[in-house]
Amino acid sequence: MALTERLVEEGHELFVISPNAVSGLNQNRNYTFVDVSFSYKYFSDEKQDDETYYMQEYISKWDFPSQLSAYIDIGRKQLLSEAHLQFLRRAEKERIKFDLIIVEMFFVPFGCVLSRTYSESAPIISLHSISTEFLVENNIGSIAHLSYAPSVYDDYTDKMSLWQKIENWFSNYYLWSLFEQAEETVVKRYCNEMYGPGSEKLADGCWSNVSLALVANNPVYYYPRALSPNVIEVGPLHLKTPEKLSKELQEWLDGAEKGVIYFSLGSNIKSKSLPPEVRSNFIDFFAEHPDYRVLWKWELDGRIPGQSDNILAQKWMPQASILAHPKVKVYITQGGLQSFQEAVHYGVPLVGIPWSGDQGCNVAKMVDAGIGVRLRPQDLHSYDNIKAALETVLFDSRFSKNMKKLSALSKDFTDRGMDQAVFWIEHVAKHGGASHLRPATADTTLFQYFCLDIISLVLTLLIFCTYIVVISCKFAVAVIFKESLPKIKAS
Repeated sequence: MALTERLVEEGHELFVISPNAVSGLNQNRNYTFVDVSFSYKYFSDEKQDDETYYMQEYISKWDFPSQLSAYIDIGRKQLLSEAHLQFLRRAEKERIKFDLIIVEMFFVPFGCVLSRTYSESAPIISLHSISTEFLVENNIGSIAHLSYAPSVYDDYTDKMSLWQKIENWFSNYYLWSLFEQAEETVVKRYCNEMYGPGSEKLADGCWSNVSLALVANNPVYYYPRALSPNVIEVGPLHLKTPEKLSKELQEWLDGAEKGVIYFSLGSNIKSKSLPPEVRSNFIDFFAEHPDYRVLWKWELDGRIPGQSDNILAQKWMPQASILAHPKVKVYITQGGLQSFQEAVHYGVPLVGIPWSGDQGCNVAKMVDAGIGVRLRPQDLHSYDNIKAALETVLFDSRFSKNMKKLSALSKDFTDRGMDQAVFWIEHVAKHGGASHLRPATADTTLFQYFCLDIISLVLTLLIFCTYIVVISCKFAVAVIFKESLPKIKAS
């Protein structure tokens, strides 16, 4: 959304298919919004059916494939919606020519089909809103070395044990192959429904059809890694000057005697879905530390059952404005990347509770950087675990010191991130793609990439030469031994 705002400000005409409108652009003639906000009904706080994506519980990476089809199918429903079909008819009627398609990386094949049907194969830029995404990157030549780049679905760091490296390689390729298969099935179904039998070929080769990948992250939040020229890390793009706090929140924050604990599990995980025992453990801890005030994102009306007087609960919180306040001492987070980036930007130490997706990877980075501690969802049933985690971050000055250092590093990246993103978008649009940035590794195999063909040939030659030497030695020994034997005259 921030990128949309900036591109419109630069004078570009944008047609945006999204569940979220950019409110400040409603009257701008260069901004056309295709409303697919109905998509949110497929994310439910209650377990329903196979079409609903349920996120109110811990989801391991091995559980993720079971929900893939429901998640990917949202893209098909968006493109078959009346809102999009009306826009498609308008595009055909007005013969709108698109110079570029920017698509969120999970739905690249849908963007590829749009490119091939909308505007004679307009170039595609994928936008990553997580730390890294090996499926697009691998297919455009930036092949990940998974011995040093942890999967976003694991809580490893870039310093893995031998077993972790093996598991990282196996699970990453196994899970992404499942994702690729699931996406291909759904996209081909969409092609068949939209364009008729035989149109499934529109979905062929889509992952490698990306001109450039923009990653809304940088090494501060993940790990340094080798990237090809067509993968650009632009850091967080959504950070901007925080808005003014309401009078109630400003006074609550200003009046905190020792500081404020901010508790929000983001927009997907709901505090209301926490088991009563877990809520009680947090409430008990907050009640035992009355000198600290607590801001708690609570999605129901009224007070949290049993809450103490030092807790202020609200359905929605202006997160960036809260984190920017100097009295916020700890942020209890689910570990989403954008929340992680905001906390680092404003220098607030963290307690991370990873539930699913890339959150485990993000929280592992927090721990590795010494700016936070981890509480696994199963740990929340123990009051002692919660107490230990929060008191560690509250009372150990090393976390605050490390966070200040990381915050300074982050701001250096963030200050140029949006300008860099705009430059590359304009560059790809201007030149009709970025084939000049595409390395030969985009068309190779892992076997060739890791020089296993060369190593195999060298080993084969060494083995062959060794075999010849051994045979020659045996022959020479046999000849010498035969000549040295005493000759016995026959009687």
